[in-house]
This record gives sequence, C-alpha cells and structure tokens, in this order.
Amino acid sequence: MKLDIEFVRKQFNQLHDNPEFVFCSNAGGSYVANQVNTLMNHYNSHTRVQPYERYAPSSQAGEAMDRAIEGWAEALNISANELTIGPSTSMNTYVMAQAIGVDLGATDEIIVTNQDHEANSGVWRRKAAEKGAEICEWKVNLESGLLDLEQLDCLVNQNTKWVFFAHCSNIVGTSNPVSEITRRVKQNSNAKVFVDAVAQAPHHICDLKELGVDGYAFSLYKVYGPHQSLLYVNREIVSGLTPQCHYFNTGCDSKLFNPAGPQHAQVASCAGVLDYFDALHQHHFKDTPRAPQRMAPQRMTQLHSLISAYETELTAPILDFLGNDDKVRLIGKNHTRDNDRVPTIAFQPLKQSALAVSTKIQDMGIGCESGHFYAHRLLTDLGIDADDGVVRISLVHYNSTEEVEKILMALDHAINH
Repeated sequence: MKLDIEFVRKQFNQLHDNPEFVFCSNAGGSYVANQVNTLMNHYNSHTRVQPYERYAPSSQAGEAMDRAIEGWAEALNISANELTIGPSTSMNTYVMAQAIGVDLGATDEIIVTNQDHEANSGVWRRKAAEKGAEICEWKVNLESGLLDLEQLDCLVNQNTKWVFFAHCSNIVGTSNPVSEITRRVKQNSNAKVFVDAVAQAPHHICDLKELGVDGYAFSLYKVYGPHQSLLYVNREIVSGLTPQCHYFNTGCDSKLFNPAGPQHAQVASCAGVLDYFDALHQHHFKDTPRAPQRMAPQRMTQLHSLISAYETELTAPILDFLGNDDKVRLIGKNHTRDNDRVPTIAFQPLKQSALAVSTKIQDMGIGCESGHFYAHRLLTDLGIDADDGVVRISLVHYNSTEEVEKILMALDHAINH
C-alpha cells in the first residue's frame, strides 16, 4: 500500500493557495490541517466563553477541550492526568526546569547533549548551574553529528539525576533510539529521562509507555495543528517534582505543570490533528477493524509505516544530490538505509554563505530556510559559523515528488551556478 498523496494534499487548503510554490520549511512550523481550522473556527464562532459551566455554550466548550485532551492521551498511550497542553515546547521545558530544579543539589549530575534545540538544553543547564549541580555533556561525533551510546554509558552513574536528549535532531535529521537509550540509562542509574520530540513528532506519534521515558514534549504547530505543545510527565515521578500551578490547583495532576490557564480554543482545536490522522487512517485502511479508541497507538503505527515509506522516497534523492556535491557539507547521514532518517536535511555551503544560497532558492519559489535553528551549540561544535548557520530543507508527508524535483533544480542552480 502506498500513501495517497492526492488525498493527503486535499486536507490542507494552504497547499492550494499558490500551486507553484513549494513549502519546505516544515520543521519550523507546518501547514495546518483543515480539520484543525474547522474546530478552531467553530469554537471561536459558537463557544467562545469560559468553559465547564452548565449553560450550553460553556459546557460545549469544555467538552471540546476534554475531547482533545482525552484523544491525545489515548494516542500517546498515557493517562489524561499525565498530559499538559501549553503554549510551546520552549515554555513547557522552562516550566519543567523549575519543577525539577528544586530537588537538584551539589552532589547531583544532569546529562545534556550538544545536539539539541536550545529549548531542551539551555533551561536544564541554567537550572543545574543555579543549584550547583554538575552538567555533563553528551557530545556528538564531529564528523557525523550523531550521538554515541557508548559515550553515554561512560557518563551515566549513580549521581545522575536526569538525562535530556532529542528524539530527533532538527539539524542532523536522524532519530535517536529512545527506547535503547532509556534502557541503558535506567540499567546504570536511578536517573529520569526527558525527551524533546519536536523534530520527530511530525513524522511519527509514538507510544510513550513503550518508549519508557519519564518526560516527553513536542509542538503541535509542527504537527499540522495549533500553536500548542504537548507535555507528558509520568505520574510515577510527579511526587518528586514541585508543582508550578496555582496553589489551589495542586490537587489536580493535569494542572501541576501549567502555571497559567489553558488557551481554550487552541486546546479544543488540538483534536483536529487527531481528526486528520483518523481520516488518513480510514482512507488507507478501510478493511481494518476500528480500535476502541479514536486513534490508538496501533493505528498510529500503521500510519507511520505508510508515511515513513513515502518520506523516504522524498528524502533519498535530495540526500544523494547533496552527498555527492563537493560544494556543500551535508550534516548527518547521506542515506536512508537505516530507516532512521527523517526528511529534515541541513547542509553548509562551502563556497557561499548559507543566507546567499537560501535566498537564491527562495527566489525560485522554494520556501526553505537558513540559520542556526536554535541548535547554536551543535553548529558551533561542528565548526560552522552559527550566525550564518546552515540551509535547511524540511519536508513532511504532504510534500510531493514533483516538489522534490523542483527543489533539486533549485539546489543545483543555487549551489553550482
């Protein structure tokens, strides 16, 4: 079975506003699925009142929000009281740093990487420095940009309290083996594991209990949804964290890590992402019996197999082109053979600035980006001027093979002419 790209593209009206334009900056924020806009418009048009009261618009507003919360809890295989919906992953990790930091001391260690977006690095580093805890850096291989598991084994010890890393780098584009990393950490310490999945979630929504992590976060505005972020905190560790909510909300697990009230319409429209995935699954797996849940992890896995195969088809020719051009330095793997390469592709031009190359590509109707993408530490350690950064082409499953052909033509023009 192959992904029906025509069906997919019909779910995103913005793709049809300018048919000649190619949008390939999805890692910074994706287009919004029509199902999300429908829910957002309905909420703002009909139920824009304080939710959870008895009168009809208010109770309907609360039901819409609960539908989103319960739906995402089912999709991630977690309890609803383990889920916090906040305005961004940067904000959610900042809040978590405050919750974790109270218990850090001078004899404790945390492990961070130099591969991460700064949202999953800087907040932990600052809090550890404030508390006098030791900061241990798990460094990437300077040639590949990848993390080495054996190096992690050398860092983890009985003083390690937390390990922070990305499910997938927003520059390197390779998915890290989260389950294996978590197993190694817990085998050698009592440390907790927190994962930033912002660059992974657009390509695969994972079963969090299967991963075994203690904390996990990603941004829905990069997963075809509203500008919100999902934060999972394993309820088994909650008693060791300091609540960040109003004092009178400390008895409600789902409010512990939200210092402000929820953004009602935004939260309600988060269900639209699941509605999109549901439509995608029904279209492709018509003969599959429906699970009891709306979008259970098993169905997400089925979608992932479909999407991953298609995204590999999109990614391979771009990696092949850049990997064989001596005028650029491709960051990360130059192939998709290991089935762990998402279509987030970054490269350093060797004869021009990244800005000059991205400008040429944009002038040809291709929506790419250049910069450090908040992975300032990674680029600096790789010997790249972070102020100029890299050029990034980031695709998702609504991009087409015809668009890839246009991207390849633009890359050749910008780099070689």
